[in-house]
Amino acid sequence: MSLNETLLKKIIKNKEISKETFGYIEGWVSIIGNLFLFSVKFLFGIFLKSISLITEAFHTLSDILTSIVVIFSFNLSKKPPDKKHPFGHGRIEKIGTLIISFLLISACINLGKISIIRIKNPQNVQPGIFIIFFMFFSGFFKEWMTRFSFYLGKKINSDILIADGWHHRLDGIASFLVGIGLILMKYGFNHVDGILGIFVVFLLLWIAYDLIKKSSSFLIGEAPDKNIIEKIEEVVSLNPDVLSSHDIKVHDYGNKKIISLHIEVKKNLSLKQAHDIALKIQDKIKEEIENSDVSVHIDPIGERED
Repeated sequence: MSLNETLLKKIIKNKEISKETFGYIEGWVSIIGNLFLFSVKFLFGIFLKSISLITEAFHTLSDILTSIVVIFSFNLSKKPPDKKHPFGHGRIEKIGTLIISFLLISACINLGKISIIRIKNPQNVQPGIFIIFFMFFSGFFKEWMTRFSFYLGKKINSDILIADGWHHRLDGIASFLVGIGLILMKYGFNHVDGILGIFVVFLLLWIAYDLIKKSSSFLIGEAPDKNIIEKIEEVVSLNPDVLSSHDIKVHDYGNKKIISLHIEVKKNLSLKQAHDIALKIQDKIKEEIENSDVSVHIDPIGERED
């Protein structure tokens, strides 16, 4: 039994829990862990006047904000549809992600200015062995958080948990680099502080850009995932009464997918027979694709058989 599996069993105590609860577990574990790392990095960064350490602290803070979005989105997924939002409120997650991304960009601009000043006018930074050790510990700890997020994400097939795991991994890599930079600064390479600050700023900007790109694309309306289309086509192909299918459409609302498609059947079938075929297709697709509403339109085709 793996460490992550053992930890999860201790948390849930072998109870049957919902998909949302898995999201809450990942979110709160991430928030608590990152809050501890952010506090220590930020305090030592202020004490040592190290811009790379302060920038890395804000990098960790971005992971806290991302985890808050995770919890927020899973909480909203339980909210029932209303008159104004008949398909639920799942897309609020993407709006929250956009807000966080623009806040990150604002922070990056300020931190980038300070880093450039630090490169031009380097300051003597003398980190102690404890903070150097802590940065490497932070890198290993973030790698564990990455694997925990991946474990839960794969368990419930959640893209947002896997995405949160990648944010943890980027922060872990940055922690290792800052730790190496602190060692170099200890031996008088003070320019490294500003250079590492710039590096982490660009890392943050890349994360912000990636979040904006993905969230905006989702809100505009993306083409359905290839795997979803293949699942639908497989369900249809396994039904011997269906001749073919076309006009498959998938609208993703975050916590719900609205699916519609046309199936072609022989025109000699009775209305009830065709209707029953459509119901079987709908129910099977719902089994294969979680949180989906499915509509199947029947197209009679072919010569009448006597």
